[in-house]
Amino acid sequence: MKWISHRGESCDAPENTLPAFALSLERNTDGMECDIHLTKDGVLVTNHDSNTLRTSGVESIIEESIFADLQKLDVCYDKKSYSPCRIPLFRDTLQFLGKNRVYYVEIKEDDPRVIPAMVEELEKAEIPPEQIVMISFKRNIVKLFKEAYPERKALFLTSFRVFENGTWTPSADALIEELKELKADGVDIHGNLTFLSKEYVQKVKEAGFSFAVWTIDEVETAKRFVEFGVDAITSNCAAHLKQLIEQKGI
Repeated sequence: MKWISHRGESCDAPENTLPAFALSLERNTDGMECDIHLTKDGVLVTNHDSNTLRTSGVESIIEESIFADLQKLDVCYDKKSYSPCRIPLFRDTLQFLGKNRVYYVEIKEDDPRVIPAMVEELEKAEIPPEQIVMISFKRNIVKLFKEAYPERKALFLTSFRVFENGTWTPSADALIEELKELKADGVDIHGNLTFLSKEYVQKVKEAGFSFAVWTIDEVETAKRFVEFGVDAITSNCAAHLKQLIEQKGI
């Protein structure tokens, strides 16, 4: 079971920034997660939102901005002690991956150009394919990624939806069918205990898919998912949760 630092160790450092990724490596979590976008001038950067307003206080759309202008923003967000903090190049985050750790890289927009741009940076940095997991909510991106790079791992990001009549989706069977259609290697799903159970997780895994959950910051919730047998838990405080769970001997 792997503990993945969500946007780096974002509980203590500004999300999706070099200090957050550095902290993830320093604390020796099993891996880290980021979100990538392609700027107007074709530069691959890490930031969660397409709009920089939340993290910088300045409204700019990454896909409509050149990298030089984005570099003027301070994205320390609520971690003022780190100010000034810049939107990093994706390639610069790779120095904090380290050996024997995994990097969950989320492609945020439904833009196929991001796929080869991402892989090009990974190949330049000589990052082994087994250390990278591409994740995306965009079905088109997952499908295109697996068509172009079948040897690389891709997980479909999703969450649960409740309808007005009280029914909900996806069921384990529906999820399995969707993963097959996308040729995904597995799922990274919202860790909602209202819908998820050990039986749900095991059914998906027995169908041959890996099972990850996001974003878990409470120790008792994390404990439940460890007991369910999930393959990875993404958390804003992954190092802290990992330590607490290991102390409990789970």
